[in-house]
Amino acid sequence: MVGRLLRRVRRALRRIGSSRGGFTIIELIIAVMIFTVGLLAMAGTASLIMMTITGSKTRSVAATVAESRFDRMRAQGCVAHTSGSAVTRGIREDWSVKTLARADDVTVVVTMLSNHRVRTQAFRSYIPC
Repeated sequence: MVGRLLRRVRRALRRIGSSRGGFTIIELIIAVMIFTVGLLAMAGTASLIMMTITGSKTRSVAATVAESRFDRMRAQGCVAHTSGSAVTRGIREDWSVKTLARADDVTVVVTMLSNHRVRTQAFRSYIPC
């Protein structure tokens, strides 16, 4: 009985020793290709995210510039409200004033460079007189 058990153990050890573990060259090439595609996708996504963040920052600054213009006009008397233009923090702002019965209709158009493109955005507010 012990002899039979020893023979079975020897056969099992021979089978384990004769089979080779590892990967074939084709499997390695496919794995490298999949890994490369994943890295390229991550790099493209990171680039898109950076462009979005930069554009958001520029639009935020433009909104702040327009809001600042509205605040300056609210601080003035209604007689002093006139149309004009200026460059503030690298952003061009053009404002126009339309006089109404009890308020002034003020439109501020900001022109900015965002992601290597010129963008224009308009903001509108009513300033009571």
